Amino acid sequence: MKYFLLILPIFILCCCNDNNRDLDENVSKKYIELTDNFSFQEFESVQEFVFENGDRQTYCNLYNDNPHFSFNGFEVYLDPETGQENMNCDPEISDFNQIVIVDLDVSLQYYRLLIVREGDLENGKIFFSVPEGIEENKIYLVNTDQKDVDLMIKNVLELIEKIKEEIYK
Repeated sequence: MKYFLLILPIFILCCCNDNNRDLDENVSKKYIELTDNFSFQEFESVQEFVFENGDRQTYCNLYNDNPHFSFNGFEVYLDPETGQENMNCDPEISDFNQIVIVDLDVSLQYYRLLIVREGDLENGKIFFSVPEGIEENKIYLVNTDQKDVDLMIKNVLELIEKIKEEIYK
């Protein structure tokens, strides 16, 4: 019985540590930081390019008339930072903090890039609840469906390079 009482706390501690590691891995799989590969300036340049050169298209049930640009082989949409409070995607109501890249010719078709600016995490209109591990002044690839992280990163970086080639020519 003495050994059981000694071993039980160690067993519980080990289980808790494994669960915390799983939680950390889940957070890092859901929100993959891309700031080193896609800067704030580049994010803002893509936004500006879409507004100046694109049109409006609805691509999902959450919003109407998203800012949109059709690149060669894929589409780019902007989502408002206040979500449904700006369901008609009016730039006078809110800024846009998500770039959604849609490539229907590949197995992983949707790539959502999220910019988290200074002060966003305290703004309840932008983040109703802050996902654990998210930090300000960063750009993330959002993977809420827990898809193949390595393939998502590879594909989105290739698409980002194609976008940069187009907007900086």
